[in-house]
Amino acid sequence: MNTEYIVVLVAVGNTHVNEILEYYRELKSNQTIIKILTDQPSNFDLNDVILYQKSVFNYFDKIFFSLKIVEECQKSVIYVDGSTPISKDSFDRLMEQLTTNFLYVNNWPKGDFFEYKDEICFRFLLEYMNYRNISLKNYPTISEQIMVFNKTINYQLIKKELEIIQPVFDYISVMNDMTYSKPFVLGGAEGLALSIIMNNNDITHKKINL
Repeated sequence: MNTEYIVVLVAVGNTHVNEILEYYRELKSNQTIIKILTDQPSNFDLNDVILYQKSVFNYFDKIFFSLKIVEECQKSVIYVDGSTPISKDSFDRLMEQLTTNFLYVNNWPKGDFFEYKDEICFRFLLEYMNYRNISLKNYPTISEQIMVFNKTINYQLIKKELEIIQPVFDYISVMNDMTYSKPFVLGGAEGLALSIIMNNNDITHKKINL
C-alpha cells in the first residue's frame, strides 16, 4: 500500500456514482488509499466516505475537498475525475514529477484564458477583476480532470482566496444558460479560478504530460 498520497474522488448524483463505481473498486483492489465525497455512501466503504450534504452540487467543492484532505492527512492528494480514470502506474509518474505545489494534465480545449475571455458568460468575471484590480493575464486554463495537490501547498491561502472568488463563478452559472443542463449545478470553470489564485499568489504549479 502506497502511503505517499491519497486519491480523491467525487461522486454526487446517480450518474456520477454509477460512472465511478468500477474505477473505485479497481483502486480498492490495488490497496489505494481513497477518500470519496459522495451523497450515496452505501455504495462505498464507509471508511473512505465523506458525505456530501448540499442539495445543489458546486464544482468548487472538488477543490475544497482535495484541500481538506491535504490539511487533515498531511499527504499529497491526487484528484481524479470519474470520467478520466488513470492507473496506479500513472499515480507513480505523477508523484515522480511533483516538484511544485500543484500539477495538472490538461488545459481547456481552445487553450488559455484569452481564447475564452470574450465569451458572454465571462463578462461578470472581467467586471469583478477590474473592480478588484486583479491583473488581466492570459491565465492557464486548468482542466480539472486530473490534479495533484502537493502536501506542501498553502491550502489555507488557497481556500481563503477560493471562498472570496467563488461567488463570482456561482453568479456566472446562475446567469448563464449556455453551459449547464439539468440537474442544475453551481460553479464551473473552477480550474480557471484556481489558476488566477495561484498565479497572483506565487504558488508554484505546472502542466505535465502523463
